[in-house]
Amino acid sequence: MKLNNFRELLIFKTGANLRIEISQYYLNYLWWVINPLMSMMIFYIVFGIFLNRGTKDFVPFLLCGITSWQWFANTVNNASASILNGKGLMQQVDIHKVFFPLEVILSNSFKHIFALTLLLVFLVCYPIQISIHWLALPLLLAIQFIINTAFALLCAAIVPFIPDLRFVINTVLQLVFFASGIFFPIERVILPKHRILIYMNPMAGLIKNYRSILLDSSWPDWTYLLYIVLGGAVLLVFSVWVIHRLNRLYPRIC
Repeated sequence: MKLNNFRELLIFKTGANLRIEISQYYLNYLWWVINPLMSMMIFYIVFGIFLNRGTKDFVPFLLCGITSWQWFANTVNNASASILNGKGLMQQVDIHKVFFPLEVILSNSFKHIFALTLLLVFLVCYPIQISIHWLALPLLLAIQFIINTAFALLCAAIVPFIPDLRFVINTVLQLVFFASGIFFPIERVILPKHRILIYMNPMAGLIKNYRSILLDSSWPDWTYLLYIVLGGAVLLVFSVWVIHRLNRLYPRIC
């Protein structure tokens, strides 16, 4: 399939799936906002009220973590089985199999726009002081998009060969969730000698940097961001290469 046709089909299929998804719910687009709000409320009640483990400005602190984490987790989790679930279309059309995880990645990224907009409105109304450091937000979003895409494509490439790996991926995401500092400040909870292990998880570093620019009015850690964007780019290239190498094999095993 030609690149132009591939791109047009990808955009059309992404839009069609989004319209189908919202048509199934009475509240339509509002569910893309309600879901992260519900998650935030649960953790706020548990850690901020019941366990009294909240920090200063705990609600915006928590919301920054939940919003960015859900974009990552939903993208990786949903994309992991995308090639496997696309067996019907791939047996009818000769299309590169990277199409299927890319469709999921774009859909979840589009839905993230709603959650991100809600977050920014909430921070302004809280009120959190808007600063020039917010200009770094698009850069962090671009870096996270690379990270999301790299891990999503890698999982999508492997799962057709080991379908049960989907459950392992879900479990690993839950573990990484609790190690990403979403509802606690890493510097106050994790010993200095262990922090390097925590920040090997790119989501922990990204969440910290989101909070730095949005809540603390400070610039992100540019050196750290350089490391993770280079690592994410390498993983992305590798994941695309794996899917490309296995492109003709997927229809036989799905």
